[in-house]
Amino acid sequence: MGCRPDIQEKCLQEVDSLFGDSDRYITFEDTLELKYLERCIMETLRLFPPVPLISRQLEEEMKLSSCDVVIPKNTTVVVATYRTHRRDDIYPNPDYFDPDNFLPERSANRHYYSFIPFSAGPRSCVGRKYAMLKLKVILATVLRYYKVLPGPHYDRWKLQADVILKRTDGFMCRIESRRAYNAKK
Repeated sequence: MGCRPDIQEKCLQEVDSLFGDSDRYITFEDTLELKYLERCIMETLRLFPPVPLISRQLEEEMKLSSCDVVIPKNTTVVVATYRTHRRDDIYPNPDYFDPDNFLPERSANRHYYSFIPFSAGPRSCVGRKYAMLKLKVILATVLRYYKVLPGPHYDRWKLQADVILKRTDGFMCRIESRRAYNAKK
């Protein structure tokens, strides 16, 4: 949010249109209305998937549909989620943060396995819906009260692929009360 004030402003407008100045709790129904915020979360997960690599051991040989190659049984196959999400034949301008990549009309014909931040298929994360719900509630709650201030742009982040993808320098962020921000206008 701090890297893209234009995107943050759209999220703030969506959150404000839903909650106004109220301090009421966020309901499940509210999360269904936060469509732009959800697209922002999905775009963040596309650019920075929590699990940048997925490995699987084949239980039987597998012929690739894209070429005439057969991968033998017991081979460990590594899927580079980080690279898959940056394929320019799937996502135009793949290194650019664009929540509109997840507009229904832009993702309708996209292959099911082109967006796999929580893996996919029978071994995908069982908590992915819960994780998305939790991310929406946390981000909407933060944005109701705070504005995220700019920090280093994401193209300058140094990333490290451990068990999860993370920044080598941590995830420091600066926030400012929106009430103080609105009073300055």
